[in-house]
Amino acid sequence: MRLDSHMTEGASIPPYYDSMVGKLIVKGRDRADAIERLAAALDAFEIDGPPTTIGLHQKIIAHPDFRANEIHTRWLEQKLLPSIAG
Repeated sequence: MRLDSHMTEGASIPPYYDSMVGKLIVKGRDRADAIERLAAALDAFEIDGPPTTIGLHQKIIAHPDFRANEIHTRWLEQKLLPSIAG
């Protein structure tokens, strides 16, 4: 099955394509610069139609733990998600 670059209203994105709808890659002089560029790019990113994870990524990169590179494989579920759920 091929996913055309042109989607029509009401169309669905098959689950084996959803992570390939768009990628955002940034780089900078150092980690802090790359994070600032990422924040600016996420603020400017626009996708019409399907729900996205842009808001979640904005919360992740704004968190002090992420900025200090103090995250681990369970950080999202242990630290970030509980802080934004309540």
